[in-house]
Amino acid sequence: MKKEYTGSVYVAVVGGEIEIGECRDTLDKLVLRPGDSGIHRSRGTKGYESRQSQYDKWFDESNHPFLLLLDHDMAYPPDTLERLRSHELPYVSGFYLRRFYAPFYPVWHKFSPTKSWPMVPWTTDPERGKLHKLGASGWGCLLLHREVAEAVHEILKGEKPIIEDDMDIWPYDLKKVMWAINGLKDLVESKPPARVLRAAVEKYSEVLTEEIRPLRTKKNVVGSDLRYPFYAREAGYILMGDPDVRCGHNINYPLNPNDFSQQADVYYKELTKSAMRAVKPEREEIRENLNNLIKADR
Repeated sequence: MKKEYTGSVYVAVVGGEIEIGECRDTLDKLVLRPGDSGIHRSRGTKGYESRQSQYDKWFDESNHPFLLLLDHDMAYPPDTLERLRSHELPYVSGFYLRRFYAPFYPVWHKFSPTKSWPMVPWTTDPERGKLHKLGASGWGCLLLHREVAEAVHEILKGEKPIIEDDMDIWPYDLKKVMWAINGLKDLVESKPPARVLRAAVEKYSEVLTEEIRPLRTKKNVVGSDLRYPFYAREAGYILMGDPDVRCGHNINYPLNPNDFSQQADVYYKELTKSAMRAVKPEREEIRENLNNLIKADR
């Protein structure tokens, strides 16, 4: 039987100092239910820091089961939250475009059965009237349940949920790593009998192997909007996208998913080819790095 996720929502809007009147008007017209928090606005120079602050207030200081994260430079249909919560899912995103138009690009990333890096951008007009599995989306129209957050926190082992990170290795327990390193140092100094030495080395090696695991192998930064859904999926929660929750992203006017949907089929084909050309070299590099690390471990 499918679990249904319901409950009140903590509504958070993140942005800079300058507000766009048209966008703020749509935020003020969002349909909320009795028990929802009302709108909490946060201003900052770095989006991920402001989102983390709102995330902490929701998770640590409120009892709301859901967090709705929105951006201040977007225009929302009044029923945005109603549509997202109607699915009774723990993790769902609306549909909008990145803030540029040459070319148009949805903020969504494709769901990869193999969890390959880098993620491939979504490059076609999504079928309306159905939900789509996603590899990632932006934070600008996202409904998140507390159950997902709790599961992600377990995987992160103390790392902040919303940060920019290279993700070269999996999150690790620093105390366990230092316990193993210090244990190995003690073995060098104490020089125990061979039988004791072997057992101790095996134990410390087991801990380090478990904690220090290659992930992307690269040192370039991964945005928090890709990082969080990756770990959520690892915890068993797949981000779903609703193409009918269509939000405008303001450039000189609210860039709307309809602008993307009205393109000819040849546009989507060329965009798909361009996206695959962009991710192929990095995927090959990551695959080669992982293979080299495996060989070096033997």
